[in-house]
Amino acid sequence: MSSSLEVQQILDQCMVSIEGARKAMAGDMNDAAMKLGAAAMMLASASHAVYKQAGQRPQAPTPPDTRGTG
Repeated sequence: MSSSLEVQQILDQCMVSIEGARKAMAGDMNDAAMKLGAAAMMLASASHAVYKQAGQRPQAPTPPDTRGTG
C-alpha cells in the first residue's frame, strides 16, 4: 500500500465513514463511534502509506510552543 492511488482510495473511504458517522450521530451514538473509529484507523493507514512512500518514518506531532513572548 504505497501508491498515491491507494492513499487516495483510503482517504475516500475515510471520508465516507466520517459522513456515515455524521448521519448516525443524531440517532445512534454507538454506530457513530464505530464509524469514527474506523475512519481514524483508515487515516492512520493513509498516513503510514504516505510516510512510507516518502521514505520517512512517521513522527509524533510536535507540541505547540507554550512559552510567553513577553
